[in-house]
Amino acid sequence: MTAASAKPSKPTALDGGHAIVLAGGAGTRLWPLSRTLFPKQLLSLNGPHSLLQQTLLRILPAFGPERVWVVTNEEHVFEVRSQVRALDPQLEAQVLAEPLVRNTLPAVLLGLDRILAATGGDGRIPVAVFPSDHLVQNQQAWLGNLTQALELARQGRFVTFGVKPRRVDTGYGFMARGEALAPGAYQVREFVEKPPLRQAEAYLRSGIHYWSSGMFFFQARNFLKDVARFQPELWDWWLRREEVPLTQGYRDIPSISLDYGVLEKLQDITMIEASFQWDDLGNWEAVYRLGEKDAYGNVLQGDVLALDCRGCLLVSTHGKLAAMGLTDTIVVQTRDATLSIPFREVQRVKDVVSHLRAEGNPLTEVHPTVHRPWGTYCVLEEGPRFKIKRIVVLPGARLSQQMHHHRSEHWVVMEGTALVEIGGEERVLVENQSVDIPKTTSHRLFNPGKVPLEIIEVQSGPYLGEDDIVRFQDTYGRGG
Repeated sequence: MTAASAKPSKPTALDGGHAIVLAGGAGTRLWPLSRTLFPKQLLSLNGPHSLLQQTLLRILPAFGPERVWVVTNEEHVFEVRSQVRALDPQLEAQVLAEPLVRNTLPAVLLGLDRILAATGGDGRIPVAVFPSDHLVQNQQAWLGNLTQALELARQGRFVTFGVKPRRVDTGYGFMARGEALAPGAYQVREFVEKPPLRQAEAYLRSGIHYWSSGMFFFQARNFLKDVARFQPELWDWWLRREEVPLTQGYRDIPSISLDYGVLEKLQDITMIEASFQWDDLGNWEAVYRLGEKDAYGNVLQGDVLALDCRGCLLVSTHGKLAAMGLTDTIVVQTRDATLSIPFREVQRVKDVVSHLRAEGNPLTEVHPTVHRPWGTYCVLEEGPRFKIKRIVVLPGARLSQQMHHHRSEHWVVMEGTALVEIGGEERVLVENQSVDIPKTTSHRLFNPGKVPLEIIEVQSGPYLGEDDIVRFQDTYGRGG
C-alpha cells in the first residue's frame, strides 16, 4: 500500500493520552550503589541503559516524547536531563523539577498541571503514571495491557495493573481480586500496603491476591476530584496555581504518597491482570534474582574473585573483591563503602542507611564521583587543609563564574584543552600546563574542545566545603 492510498488508522486509547514518569526517589535499599544524589533510577544495573532510560524506551513508542513528562527534583534534574537527552533531545524540555522532595502525590499533581496546560485544560485526558525504576519484559503484552488500561481510564475508571505474586515478599503492596468487569479486568476488593510476613504468605496461596505494580491510569478530572475529596490541603495548593506557581508553594505542602493519599481511600478501583513480566528492582535480592548466575548460583559483577561461594551476589565497582566460603550472602563494594549482608536480612539495608544518616555520615548522600550539569568531579584525597579532585568537563560545557572565601586552587590539565578565566583575564591551557587561583579571585573554567577536559584540582585552605562557592554567573541557573 502506498502512502497516498493508506487510510488513517482508527483512533485508540493511546491517542491523546499522556504519561507521567516519577523519577525523584532515593532507593535506599540499593545502598551503597544508590545514594541520595545519585539514586537507583539513574543507575545502570542490568545493561547499558539506566532504569529511567529503560522506562522511557518502553513508553516512548506508545506516547511520543511530546506526551511524556518526567518529574524529578532539583538535586537530580541535570543528570535526568542528560539521560533523557541521550534518548531523545525533544524529551529534555519535558523534565519537571520539584524544588524539594514531597513524595509521589504532589509530583503527580505537578505533572498534571503541565498536561492540562498543554491540552488547553482538557480534563477528559487519560493519564498514565509510571515509576522510573521497574523492569518490564514482553513489550507487546505490556502495550496490549496499556491500551486496555487507558481505554478504561477514558471511561472514568481508576485503573492499575495487578501482577500475580511469584514468591513471598513483604516489600510489595497487595490487591485482592473481586468481580470480573471485562476480560482480564476486575474490581479491586481490597488493597493492603506491604503486609507482614504471615499475611504475605497467605496472599501467595490465596490465588486472588496480586502485587500492586505501582502503575496507575485515570482521567485527569476524576483524579482531581479525588484529591479535592481526600486531600483538601493539597487541593487548596492546586487551586492557587494560577496566582502562584505550584513549585513556589512546595515547602508548605504535606509529603504524601499517591497510594496513601488517594489509592487506599478509593472504593472503586479496576485491576487489569498483567500479561507481561514485571519486577520492582527494589533491593539487592532482585538484582540477584534477575542476574546471570554461574555454575554455583552466584551473580558476579565487576572485578570479583569467588572461591567456594554458593548462591551469592558479589558486586564491585572499584577494586578487587575477593570472597571465600560464603553462602547466600550479598557483598557490594564501592570506592568508599562495602555492604555485607545475608539474603534473609536484605530488607534491612534501609536500617544501615538510617544509622549512617543518624551519625551524619555523608556516605548515604553522595558518591566519590559527583555528577554536575557540566560533568563530574571525584575526590581523590583530602586532609585537614587540603583536598585533591579529578574534574571532568564535557565538551562545550563550562563551570560557573565563582570565587571562594576560604580556599585557593591549583589546576593541572591532564587531558584536553581548558579556557580559563581568572580575575577577568582569559588564557588557554593544554596538557601538563597549570595555573593558580588565589582565594577571593573570580574564576571560570570552560572546555572549548571536542573531547572531555580532565584536570586535577588541588585545594588548600582552612575550610574546603562545597558551600564555599559564591556564583556570579551560571549557565545552568544555580544560585551561589
